[in-house]
Amino acid sequence: MKRFLIFTALLLSHLANDATPFSDSLMSELNSAVKNATVYDKEKLQEILLLKSLLSKTVHSDLTHLYQINLQLYDAYKYYNYDSAFTYVRKLQNLAEKQDDPSLLADAKTKLVFILLSGGMFKETFDTLNSISIKSVATPVMSEYYSLKARCYYDLADFNDDRFYSPLYNSLANSYIDSAIALFPTGSFDHIFQSSLRDFKRGHLDSSMAKLQTLIYSKKLSYHETALATSMIGGILMKQGQNDLAKDYLIRASIADIKSSTKETLALLYLAGIVFKEGKIRNAAQFIEKANADAAFYNARLRKVQIGAVLPLIEGEMINTIEVQKQRLVTYLVLLGVLTLALAVLALIIRKQVKKLKAARASLLEANLKQQQINQELVSANQMKEQYNAQLSETNQRLVEANDIKEKYNDRLQEINRQLSEANKIKEEYIGYYFSMDTEFIAKIEKLIHTIDKKLPERKWDEIKFLVNSVDLKKEKDDLLKNFDKVFLKLFPNFIAQFNTLFNEEDKIVLKDDQLLTADLRIFALIRLGITDNEKIAEILDYSVNTIYSKKTKIRSKTIIPKEELERKIMEITTLNL
Repeated sequence: MKRFLIFTALLLSHLANDATPFSDSLMSELNSAVKNATVYDKEKLQEILLLKSLLSKTVHSDLTHLYQINLQLYDAYKYYNYDSAFTYVRKLQNLAEKQDDPSLLADAKTKLVFILLSGGMFKETFDTLNSISIKSVATPVMSEYYSLKARCYYDLADFNDDRFYSPLYNSLANSYIDSAIALFPTGSFDHIFQSSLRDFKRGHLDSSMAKLQTLIYSKKLSYHETALATSMIGGILMKQGQNDLAKDYLIRASIADIKSSTKETLALLYLAGIVFKEGKIRNAAQFIEKANADAAFYNARLRKVQIGAVLPLIEGEMINTIEVQKQRLVTYLVLLGVLTLALAVLALIIRKQVKKLKAARASLLEANLKQQQINQELVSANQMKEQYNAQLSETNQRLVEANDIKEKYNDRLQEINRQLSEANKIKEEYIGYYFSMDTEFIAKIEKLIHTIDKKLPERKWDEIKFLVNSVDLKKEKDDLLKNFDKVFLKLFPNFIAQFNTLFNEEDKIVLKDDQLLTADLRIFALIRLGITDNEKIAEILDYSVNTIYSKKTKIRSKTIIPKEELERKIMEITTLNL
């Protein structure tokens, strides 16, 4: 019964509207990270408990030590939970006031600014900023102050998003970020990241991208630093309209955020929006729910507003998907009761396919007639050439020109004849091959229908199920590819040898004893037959377009000739037995 249900579902596969599951290893890693988020959060809580234990054992009179431990607790909470981080930053302020240290007080207030801004409290953020005095404070405090002030104005500009105030806020932010960059140590993460942020806000996307790539590939970054860099790269690529590339970086950023227990983040929200547009509703729902839960846990007010704009859309589409699945289940149950009707529909579909095949044959005959007309036109062209040569022979000066033209024309005709002969040979081999395959497939189907028709009146359901299950689609697909290999190698017996001449010895393709063509060779075999579109190649070989692109790129990287010359060299392989 289970196999029968699967067969019935295949008959109605055109009703399916589920998103295609991701095959990319990064997406698999992200799904795993989402499932194990509680594990990473437990590790974060263990770190916090250890710090609280140290705090409880610290002498209350040791204000310096108390400040350092409270600072570590603040750092542990600042991306994890707003309320707890706010509690410890208030303790930092009290301790700084007790020590009467202006630099420490400025440091504590600066960290309060970060928490207020992360929580989406703009008024309180600017009130606190305006209360900070940075006279005679340490350089790290001053650089953090200016970078936060820049971020405040950038965020305010983005939040307002108008033509009058936003440019003013962005201008102020640019001046403050310049001051911050001048104070950060040259070559440090903060210096490079803030420089790339400045370039991004000023519209210098390529420069910003280059600096972020430098961070990713030349430095050992923490999870949070990785998330910042990759999330910003994703934002740049989204702004450039390259959502496919942006998705990979946003996935990396989301993984890093989850592993570092960062709850105040945008990467997962942006990623949910991209996969939603791709029609992958389940993934989008999973990511937006995680982002919403993180925002609620952190108490990030602005993030909750941003998520609230997207969440109803995804949830609504998810509800629609569930309704479609319910309707589909009802359809399947109805089909179980009308098996005879389903078989009749299958017979009609087969008959339609037969009609299409007949129409295709008629089209091929018509193409042959057109080809004969072309050949006749070529004959006429040859006759015209001879007449033209006779006229040109009247003068010696024009005879030289006529000979040159004739030689070029003959070379072109020979090339055309060679291409036509090659096309005819390919056409004859593959048409014969596919007619044979179609005839064999139709015979199998007709035999199956005939057998089922016999058994239906006798109500031999088990035997009918056995007959249906005996159809091995995977084997048919494998046989189709193997026969394709045989026909292709019959047409191009020296294809593999000539293909390998384009590579160094260690990069040449070596086939197994029972192997005709590898997956890589099939891609370039299709290219040799004139099929160059990646989507068409992916459809024929049952791969994703990304896989085809990746395999072609990998092969090009190993060739000893210029990469752009590879496909032209493939087309020059002409070892047909014409």
